[in-house]
Amino acid sequence: MTTQELAESFLAHLYGLAEEAPHPNFLFSVNEFAPKLGIVDRQELQRALDYLGDRGLIVLAGLDRFGGISAGITAEGSIFVEKGGETGMIEQYRKKPETFEGASSETFSSPAVGRERKAAAVEEKERLFFARSVEAILQDMEDVLERDGSVSDEAKKDLLSDLATLRIQMGRNVKNRQIIDAVLENLSGIPSIAPLAAGIASIVGGYFR
Repeated sequence: MTTQELAESFLAHLYGLAEEAPHPNFLFSVNEFAPKLGIVDRQELQRALDYLGDRGLIVLAGLDRFGGISAGITAEGSIFVEKGGETGMIEQYRKKPETFEGASSETFSSPAVGRERKAAAVEEKERLFFARSVEAILQDMEDVLERDGSVSDEAKKDLLSDLATLRIQMGRNVKNRQIIDAVLENLSGIPSIAPLAAGIASIVGGYFR
């Protein structure tokens, strides 16, 4: 899809949103509806916006504090859509908008963007597996400690507090490796839970590699 075709598809969608807006000069968040059209390549999107803006078919608001872009269709833009545009994309969109909405992101993505998205998906799966594995082991350690008659009640309180600290650290986006290592070293001194502490240490070692 060329920049002009993408721009006209974008404009047709914007026209539809404007028809349902409370007033004719309403601005819409580009960041919210562009992905619904399968647009994930920001550079290609910017070229399309520049194309429409240079022709006076849309008006763009500046970036907000979150990096969002807002756009509104001008009177000239509405007339352009009503006349059908120049590439045939507007007519296609107005006949079957559902074929555009939710389109595959690969349609407009560069290969690099596609690779980045796949890498992010793999990383998220690994993060979830890591979190679930650690939580399961921590729960086992608590259960073993509760049944361990060789550890005094006072010592158990301290060890359970260590487990709580470890659970908090593991749940953070930014983890403190020094605190985690110190807690695991302390826990590994208890024979009944030492193998479980070693299991967490192994997972942590892979996570921080």
